[in-house]
Amino acid sequence: MKKKFRFFILACVILILASFYTRWLIKEVRIPLMQPLAQIPIEFAEFNGENVSTFSQESDYGSSDVKTVRIYKRKGENASLNVFVGYWETEDEIKRIRSPRYTTEGWGYYWTKTKTLTTGDNNKIQLKEFLNERGDEKELVYYCYIIDGKVVPDEYRFRFLKAVSSLLYKKNNAALLRVSVPVTINFPVEAAEAYIEDFLKDFLPIVKGYLPK
Repeated sequence: MKKKFRFFILACVILILASFYTRWLIKEVRIPLMQPLAQIPIEFAEFNGENVSTFSQESDYGSSDVKTVRIYKRKGENASLNVFVGYWETEDEIKRIRSPRYTTEGWGYYWTKTKTLTTGDNNKIQLKEFLNERGDEKELVYYCYIIDGKVVPDEYRFRFLKAVSSLLYKKNNAALLRVSVPVTINFPVEAAEAYIEDFLKDFLPIVKGYLPK
């Protein structure tokens, strides 16, 4: 407990120092994408996708510099995967990445946990998972932040890494990946978890190829 508290205090001090440093001493560099997000494949492995303007449970990610919003389905299945990929070249007080758990009005997460999965390129990564609810409606959500090629599930760790990147390299760029699927009596949480994880094991390495390292 004491070790965690000391780490928390140290992280807070670094965040405060980084904030003052970036605000008063430097102008942060805008980091462009490696490739346009719109070129992420519509079809890959067993999945086909289509571009949409939004989906009903999407949080407000309008501040991203670039975003792709799609619905993917596995061939031969009806369950829809709502996929958001957003990239911020830099952040400020207005353009800021918000946690996907801060959802649209009426929705609220019932539980949250960290999941570990092995991607198609044989890397182990961690993502956050939560069950989002509004009345009788439910959706299972997986999300992660991506910064400097690293997949980060936890918002506090993400903010810490961004502060360090800003302090040392004058960079304040990052991406957010959010994938969700409706949960029903006929498609329970366990089936939704397997479905999303099958999708992410191939999709996440693809997305990383479009982002700065």
